[in-house]
Amino acid sequence: MDIDERTRSEIDRRLERLESEYGAFPVREERVTNEPAFFEQGVELVREGWIGDAGAWVTDAADRALLIRHEDGPERWGTPGGGHEPGETMAETARREVREETGLEPTLTGVCFARRKTIVHENDPERRFRMLTVIFEGDVDVDAGDVSEKTIEIEDDEILEARWFEADDPPEAVHGFLEERVEDWAETE
Repeated sequence: MDIDERTRSEIDRRLERLESEYGAFPVREERVTNEPAFFEQGVELVREGWIGDAGAWVTDAADRALLIRHEDGPERWGTPGGGHEPGETMAETARREVREETGLEPTLTGVCFARRKTIVHENDPERRFRMLTVIFEGDVDVDAGDVSEKTIEIEDDEILEARWFEADDPPEAVHGFLEERVEDWAETE
């Protein structure tokens, strides 16, 4: 089985398991082309057991959303999340990343969406592999009065800021994959 078939099969298996545990959720399809050196880095990660990344849209009892700014995209806010480590489920990845980036322990309650991405070699379109991104829905078991910016503990040097946002005052700039979720959340107010 080649790397494309292996990653496709693994992602299908993970998506089926997530749907079984959390119910139906949207799966977005994306295709990107990588230059050769970057493509080979991805192939090496896949050989080591990496399958993608995961994060979580985390809210509290007052429906505030926990968002972060990362050094790779400091002008936009996004969900806490990051790279899958071999041996983890996608849920374990999301919980670990939220903990590392904010110090908070979320309870995952659903899947907001998943993205299945096909990575294609720039010079050889027949060479490809797949990766999976899963953004979970989650919450933290605290009252808004008990949570402040002081309780957020950033343990990741790449995180510039993490904070709670109110639905009636969402951030102006968020990463593209999150725009629809922020709009839906802000409309509930």
